[in-house]
Amino acid sequence: MAGCGGLAGIGGPSISDTEATVVEGQPVLVFDYEIDDFATALLEGPNGNVLYETRIEPEKNTSTLYMGQPQGGEYRILIREGGETLTTETLEFDGPELVLTDVSDNWSSNSLESVEVTIENTGDLPARIERGTYQVDENEAVSYISETVEPNESVSGSISPGFGVTEFEEPGLVEGDLTVETSVGNLSGEFSRDLKPASLSIAGVNPVWSSNALEEVIVRVRNSGDVPTEANVSVEHQGEEAAVTGVGIVDSGELVRFEATPFFNPYEVQSGGEAQFDVFVNSPSGRVSDEFTRDIAGADVSIESVDSTWESGRLTQVQYTADNAGEIEAEYDMTVEVNGETVSEGEVTIPPEGVSGQTLAEDSFTTSLDYAAASGGEYEVTVTLDTGDGTVSASDTVEFEGIDSTISEVDTTFFDQYDSNSSELSSVDFSVRNDGDIALRYDSVEIEIGGASRTDDPYGTQELEPGSSSMEYVSVRDSIVVDSGSHDLTIRLLLDGDTVASETTTVSTE
Repeated sequence: MAGCGGLAGIGGPSISDTEATVVEGQPVLVFDYEIDDFATALLEGPNGNVLYETRIEPEKNTSTLYMGQPQGGEYRILIREGGETLTTETLEFDGPELVLTDVSDNWSSNSLESVEVTIENTGDLPARIERGTYQVDENEAVSYISETVEPNESVSGSISPGFGVTEFEEPGLVEGDLTVETSVGNLSGEFSRDLKPASLSIAGVNPVWSSNALEEVIVRVRNSGDVPTEANVSVEHQGEEAAVTGVGIVDSGELVRFEATPFFNPYEVQSGGEAQFDVFVNSPSGRVSDEFTRDIAGADVSIESVDSTWESGRLTQVQYTADNAGEIEAEYDMTVEVNGETVSEGEVTIPPEGVSGQTLAEDSFTTSLDYAAASGGEYEVTVTLDTGDGTVSASDTVEFEGIDSTISEVDTTFFDQYDSNSSELSSVDFSVRNDGDIALRYDSVEIEIGGASRTDDPYGTQELEPGSSSMEYVSVRDSIVVDSGSHDLTIRLLLDGDTVASETTTVSTE
């Protein structure tokens, strides 16, 4: 941009520092001026027409003239008063130049959600972006962008359907064209995506049995393609249809649950031994299969032995052995109890005419244990199998001496209260040691002094193994105020509100 103009004499009216920019979304020319009295500033466009005029004041030195729809050519700023032109400034512009620099189509599976565009103005005047349109197949989306781009700047906009998204049901290449309407003409671009056909796989099969009767088969089907498809599931045993589903839709990227059931009554396997079932998923994209098996026999179960494993007073493993003298595979509800308290439940399967061992671990995926001895004494671990007609059980017993804790190295922090013979307990630090044979577990610390107590529980349950020690740092909330001097301080370790360890010591506020 170049400018030339005249001055009305040394120290007279002048125009300087002109700049084409955007104010409140509108293209404008901003300029500085000096005048001696009120005047009118005008802007003439390339065709000589007055585009805008405004009154200017001598007390100010900056003004703005709106340019309308800027175009390349010669512009003049004039300052007039009483029919006389006091000064002018001539400006030459190449005009706005818009370039579509980036097109990005955003998809979710087979759904075109939006098309993002970036437009850069490489010219020397602002330009207006009006709206964007994309067309793909017979679908069209229009979005109003309504942005003004300053020279050497970029703006981004999104083109999306007014409601929902644009979905494509068939695989193949999807090609789209887009148009961005601007104040200096239209910009064009394109985008494309190759949609993969539906591709089904079986992610999981879960048969539901009642003794030797198949009641239901839950099949999870995944579609790793880009488009949806219809599918149904059938289950066969020795070529005979045992269960079936209706037709369902498996969307792109989705995991869909199908529940296959027999036509009327549960499907019963009539012979013993291993029964194999074939699972088929049928769709226009093809057929995929999986299988599951089942041992069928009678049931007559007894528990031969139970062994429990403990670590620091925590039950970590229960192993039991059960004998099945029947002819049909046995499925039972299993319960593990410690001194009558249920610590684990689950379903167990014992094969026919044999001995089966099962190990329940503290971190087992299917059946977990959650029990810790809280004090010394005997602990009886009982495994019970519920046959439906009755129960069978067996036990294992262990004995612990209990917790032997020591609280020592007590350190307190007091602050003197201003203008009084009192001190404020701020914090208590101490060491805890466990010399027992079970873990010391606590979830809060209670501090008592001068007849007042505070409980601190900032960290959840702590577990101190036998033979180990730990430092505790307790900040006393709502600090306790006592007379200056010596006091008995009691520290209690609590678990679920019950005291599991305590110590009383004498401390001084000095």
